[in-house]
Amino acid sequence: MALSLETPAKEGLLLFEKDGEIHQKPMERTEGGLRVRVFVPTSPFRYVFRLPEGFLGSHGLEKALPRYDRFFHLLAGTQPPEWAQGAVYYQIFPDRFRMGRPELAPQDGAWRYQGRPIRRKAWHEPPGPEGPWEFYGGDLWGVLEALPHLEGLGVEVLYLTPIFQSPSSHRYDTEDYLRVDPHLGGEEALEALFQALEKRGMRLVLDGVFNHVGATHPWFQRALKDLESPERSMFTFYPDGSYAAFWGVKSMPKLDYASPLTQERFVFGKKAPIRYWMRLAHGWRLDVAHSIGEGGTNRKNARWLRALARAAKEERPEALVIGELSYDATPTLRAHTLDGAMHYAGFAHPVMAWLSGRDVHGREAALSAEEAWEVLWDHYRALPLQVRHAMYTFVSSHDIPRALWRLRGNLGLFQLAYALLFAFPGSPAIYYGDEVGLSQPNPYTLWQGDPYCRAPFPWDEALWNRETLGFLRRLVRLKKTHPALRRGSLLPLKAPEGVLAFRRRYRGEEVWAFFAKEGARLRLPRGVDLLREEEVAGEVEAQYLLFQPLN
Repeated sequence: MALSLETPAKEGLLLFEKDGEIHQKPMERTEGGLRVRVFVPTSPFRYVFRLPEGFLGSHGLEKALPRYDRFFHLLAGTQPPEWAQGAVYYQIFPDRFRMGRPELAPQDGAWRYQGRPIRRKAWHEPPGPEGPWEFYGGDLWGVLEALPHLEGLGVEVLYLTPIFQSPSSHRYDTEDYLRVDPHLGGEEALEALFQALEKRGMRLVLDGVFNHVGATHPWFQRALKDLESPERSMFTFYPDGSYAAFWGVKSMPKLDYASPLTQERFVFGKKAPIRYWMRLAHGWRLDVAHSIGEGGTNRKNARWLRALARAAKEERPEALVIGELSYDATPTLRAHTLDGAMHYAGFAHPVMAWLSGRDVHGREAALSAEEAWEVLWDHYRALPLQVRHAMYTFVSSHDIPRALWRLRGNLGLFQLAYALLFAFPGSPAIYYGDEVGLSQPNPYTLWQGDPYCRAPFPWDEALWNRETLGFLRRLVRLKKTHPALRRGSLLPLKAPEGVLAFRRRYRGEEVWAFFAKEGARLRLPRGVDLLREEEVAGEVEAQYLLFQPLN
């Protein structure tokens, strides 16, 4: 393998760990820097560069040899599928996106959920505090009808939150993993959607809820009622009769992967959902991936994530498996587990805290542009090289407040957030409705995402913000047509105080990106403002700018 380093240094060493020892190999001078060829003896392959001024690892230049976790990490033989590198996602919460067949919608009071009747709401009604009980009637036929809108936006991959049979509207408490919920159109609708996406060259990622099941699932009901049932081993029961559950929520009992029966039903068996549905999907997003494990904990988490990903890829070699890793994704992704993760800690949280002045929980967060950049830069460098462009990167989702709401309707900051999203390495994800200016109905005194961030999509085009829609279409087009934005490396860029700035580079092409909450005056060489498609030079005032210098 060849490693190249862009540096003014005229000499250097590659230091790498092998069999517990640190080995070194001299680097050769090449145009623009240093280069070395090395055999990769183990994976992950950990290395740093020894330069005259110090040791260069994932945390930058250090005077002393850094700890192993501050080395660069390379995963030998591991590569997310090519189609997922920098792909544009669109996330859909099925019950709230589009109603294709009204007769499928649940009726008011049709069943009881946790002892209370469900509610059928009109499409124009805002979501209320009874989120799981509230049904609007969106279905997969509706998603199929909406494909022209998504294709016009430029979407390449759809990510659907859970679609399997469940008593709640969010469907994270699964009742039957082998049955697409009839209220969503059943397997017939999923197959029709899958075929339509394939014809358009688009792909489908499903939500795999494999950390826990719903309390109404027959397996858990048998485990609960019969202490001698084989299913009892699939869950973790305590001496007082209680059981492990997701976040202690008793409607979502946690699976125990120490159980051979759990392993058979969720990983190794032919009917394991991660295998079974690969005939009608191109990948999975694993719900609470950081929690999956044994004995009511995440013990042996990496082992079971690795096994789940392998199972999907055995059925579809080009399958993508990413995880909801809500905190630091780096240790998990360095352990040969998944193709990528939802980029909370390394993107969504620092960016939105900087722009809104509050963290995801609504607490004050006085983060400067320079401090936000340091978080982004730190996580980027720490990630294994192969997964950087497959990270599911976003500013809104079904679990956190919508970006437009967090920014109090400030369209300039909202556009800045999305411009930064599309300029940054990774696979950018648009949360349904963001492209037309969908926000939340709750006051800012009630700082909350779920359930208020799950409002129905406004299909009355008179309610759309056309400026926002046009802006996101331009961003998608730039991501898809500029290799530097899709596959390029990330490099720092000097900028005035208060400006978050970086460069993307790929095979001779560069794009410079600038972002300033209050706007800034930039001095630039001759080049092109990519969003406005016009040539600029000299002093430019901007709140955000994607700039391609001209030679």
